[in-house]
Amino acid sequence: MYFYIIISSLFSILLLNLEYGNFLKQIIPIILIFTVNFVIIENGDHRNIFRLYVKFAYFSAIFGIIQVMLSFVGINILIKIPGRLDSISYEPSHYASILMPALIFTFFHFKEYKKYFLVMMLALILTFNLTGWMVFILVISFAYINPIYYLFSIPVVYYLVFYVLPNFNANFNMRIVDTLAVFRGNIQVLSSSVNANGTTISLYSNLMVAEENVKNNFLTGAGLGGHEETYFRFYKGSIFTLNYYYGLNSKSGHSLTIRILSEFGLLGFILYVAALVRRLIFLDNGIYRSISFGCFSHFLCKTFKLGAFIDYGTPFFFAMLFINFREFKRSRP
Repeated sequence: MYFYIIISSLFSILLLNLEYGNFLKQIIPIILIFTVNFVIIENGDHRNIFRLYVKFAYFSAIFGIIQVMLSFVGINILIKIPGRLDSISYEPSHYASILMPALIFTFFHFKEYKKYFLVMMLALILTFNLTGWMVFILVISFAYINPIYYLFSIPVVYYLVFYVLPNFNANFNMRIVDTLAVFRGNIQVLSSSVNANGTTISLYSNLMVAEENVKNNFLTGAGLGGHEETYFRFYKGSIFTLNYYYGLNSKSGHSLTIRILSEFGLLGFILYVAALVRRLIFLDNGIYRSISFGCFSHFLCKTFKLGAFIDYGTPFFFAMLFINFREFKRSRP
């Protein structure tokens, strides 16, 4: 994996005439942090290590619930938006990516983790985060590969997104309406005068850069760390540079999926998706299956938001997914 990232990135840097600095700032911590996670998990019982993470997630959910309750009486402890749970993370949507693997795991082991599941589900509710709910419904439906679940989940997600949440509060309404408008062709949000929400502008502006990088080098993209430089190159001289949100998430590409498409091209994107899906375990009803779908949910969360390679447990869940699959194969007769 490291060899492919280095070779493909150096090729992209030379082809697109990019600087080496961003590549070096990314590859060094990636190698160190991912390697440490693989070594620690390999040298222990990965199942017990994952259970330990679930316990930490449970305590973080309790902290978050207390955090929200105190915010209602004017006591704000490490909380960005009073009344919305973000616990140990920067904002509610970020916390969903930390919590979701544990929530999925306890769903599959409800009898053993009933208290954990209920507390963490309450925490997810108090985030008021659309991404978390969509991911939870999609992963559970995908895990069972049953048309009945899809017949249930697709209408539920559609109804939530287009009918319930737009009328829930002004924040949800702006995010959904603006995002729909953008993907229907209204790109006025990138002008300097339109006051759209930051999530929509970040998503669309970074997606446009990824598309341009694929056009310029469809095979390997802009290389590791190349998204940020190509972002400012792409918008140079445009009216978007006057927008308040110009440069938002330019380092991370808004989401990990957009970033991988942008920095590793179509080939890297296909390898990434294939690596994740291939390590999902359907043939087991025990802990291997629940760990695999729990880890997968983290990356599905990061498809909607968060693009860094080493934040919010991404190296841990990546290593856990791979090692869990390997141990499952070894355990089979």
